[in-house]
Amino acid sequence: MVLFSFLLGFVALFIVWRKRRVAVLLMAGAFFWLVGGWLAGPLMRLANDGHAVMTEPRFGPHTVIIVLGGGTEYDRNRHLIPKGDTITRVDLGASLYKRCRMREPDCLVIVSGGNPQRHELSEADVIGPLLLERGVESRDLILENTSLDTYANARNTEKILRSRRYDTSILVTSSLHMQRALLAFQVFGIDPQPGVAFIRNPKSWWVPHPEGWIDSNFALHELIGIMRFWVWHWIGLYPGVQPGAQR
Repeated sequence: MVLFSFLLGFVALFIVWRKRRVAVLLMAGAFFWLVGGWLAGPLMRLANDGHAVMTEPRFGPHTVIIVLGGGTEYDRNRHLIPKGDTITRVDLGASLYKRCRMREPDCLVIVSGGNPQRHELSEADVIGPLLLERGVESRDLILENTSLDTYANARNTEKILRSRRYDTSILVTSSLHMQRALLAFQVFGIDPQPGVAFIRNPKSWWVPHPEGWIDSNFALHELIGIMRFWVWHWIGLYPGVQPGAQR
């Protein structure tokens, strides 16, 4: 967790910076007060980057719908299920597929998600059957089950699309994840339309609130991920075309 890392950082400062311990305590208190209260809303709006809206994407004769995994977890019966809001991505992906099939001749769904949690199944292997249950035809479904992060989602999806004809693509993920995901896909020459499956609305409080810390943690995770993306891309660890460029 990002906020836990910040807490460890303040603890380290408190131990090392003996002459400024009062200042460290005041800084830590102010930081956690703000991120748990007023600052939660602005951080969430910054991370959403204008994607906190669900729009109807356009379909083409050869449409690819890319559904990103969001983790897996066990339910009370020890069944592996999609984590958090990931089920909304499944629902939107299936809905987009059905609408696409009503209008266009070629509609493909790619589910991208590996197994970073090291469970017995990957994210794609968990999500795939759920899409089939919701009406996606098996011939139109591809499971990409090796990606361990968003950059790998984009890289491995691009490898699949090299041998396939498509003129329109839609990227399905949450509003909070959309900005970082679009950047990663654009690096590989894919410029998908955003398909927002779940919107985390910005909220602020005058006093710290548990939901504020949760929202700030999610938002900071994405914002730090975006900064890391640009730094790593700049120093060459994320090779590819520049975001927004066309192949």
